[in-house]
Amino acid sequence: MITIDDNSFINFSNMGLFVGGKDWIHPEISVPTHELIFVVKGRVFIEEAGTKYALSEGDALVLEPGKTHRGYEKSDDASFFWLHFYANNYERFTAKRSHLTDVYNCVSFFSKLNHFAKNSADKALTEIMLVSFLLEKKSLAAEKNKLFHDVCEYVRVNVADAPKVKDVADKFGYNADYLSRVFVANCGLPLKKFIDRERMQFIGGLLQTTTLTLKEIAQAASFDDDNALIKFFVNRGGCTPTQYRNRYFESHLNKR
Repeated sequence: MITIDDNSFINFSNMGLFVGGKDWIHPEISVPTHELIFVVKGRVFIEEAGTKYALSEGDALVLEPGKTHRGYEKSDDASFFWLHFYANNYERFTAKRSHLTDVYNCVSFFSKLNHFAKNSADKALTEIMLVSFLLEKKSLAAEKNKLFHDVCEYVRVNVADAPKVKDVADKFGYNADYLSRVFVANCGLPLKKFIDRERMQFIGGLLQTTTLTLKEIAQAASFDDDNALIKFFVNRGGCTPTQYRNRYFESHLNKR
């Protein structure tokens, strides 16, 4: 058992690598330990106490002791590491659900941990490796989450200036591709599409709440001219700014 600063402990039990075939479905079970699942391949569908989780490659999930879990949909050729442990405060070490972007490094770690768990006489070594890995991943996830929120706020504050991905990345001192991956992990959109979405919302707000002309809105949103605004809006909204404005206006008429 490993205990850390706030008296939170983790006590490793056992682990393994599961490899499923066609039409596999997780059996219904309840165990006295926490169970960490890390998906290596395919899709895994697990329901725990009425909550459903659809897991893909790189997803990790902690199932809680005493809660019945089962598969709710069949999987083909899915594989995942499973790891049972006891803990008085598992949130201190890891999140309920998370996504680990460096999948290959994680697979390598769990493979090594599995080897030590089965071949080492010193259980403490396995627990030290596990706790170190979990705390490192949790710390990195917290940093990425803060970065995501900080960049979101920056984009929203400066949306009228049409921020570019490279400029935003330079502002925060990160590579543009890395920053986009952070956004995909947090909201499912690369940074470029997130910025476009924020610009659409900004333009839509001006169309809905002001009587500014398209030329004036184009200037307010940092477009070269109203034609550039129209092209941008049509490509991302499926209608012209004028059609959008009229549709909003008509939906708020009170007809007697």
